[in-house]
Amino acid sequence: MNNVIKYWALLGLMTASAGMADEKAKEPGKTVISAENFIFNPLKNIAVYEGDVVVIDAQMDLLCDKLTVHFADKDKAPKKPATPPPTKVGEPKAKPEVAPMVGLGGNMDRIVAEGNVEIINKKDKTRAVGGHALYTAQTEVLLLTVNPKLFTKQGVLIAKVIEYNRTTGALSAKQAVLENDGKPKPPAKPPSDK
Repeated sequence: MNNVIKYWALLGLMTASAGMADEKAKEPGKTVISAENFIFNPLKNIAVYEGDVVVIDAQMDLLCDKLTVHFADKDKAPKKPATPPPTKVGEPKAKPEVAPMVGLGGNMDRIVAEGNVEIINKKDKTRAVGGHALYTAQTEVLLLTVNPKLFTKQGVLIAKVIEYNRTTGALSAKQAVLENDGKPKPPAKPPSDK
């Protein structure tokens, strides 16, 4: 019964308009998903948003043609490791906790975004585009494929596959080319001896 309430809450998010979505997403912990069509299948544990999909939350915006959220069965859901206790002075730091991708917590397994995928990171203003994105909750890894490009301050990263680990912050790319905008960067200032 609790899952049914959760899924109806997801359906309720679909009623927000794009203008209201941006305002609602500014509230801490709020995520708004809008699309032309929404289908939920509790037997298959999936929610599908189709047609001009817009996901707005505090960390990022996601746009695509189709978004499929796969939920894990509670009994079969892989357990994430428990958060380790605080470290003592001199010990390595514990991995930082990350918020659920696009604000969907609970028993989410993976998210698949298809067609004209665009991801905008609100923190560093980077933008990634591609034809397909796959996020896996267990590993906190986001894979962007089908002509992916990452637009950063340093230039444009073009690759066959771009992978981002949300836990470690590591970014990797396969068969990658980095194009800068041709403007010379000012040299870094050496530290002063004063």
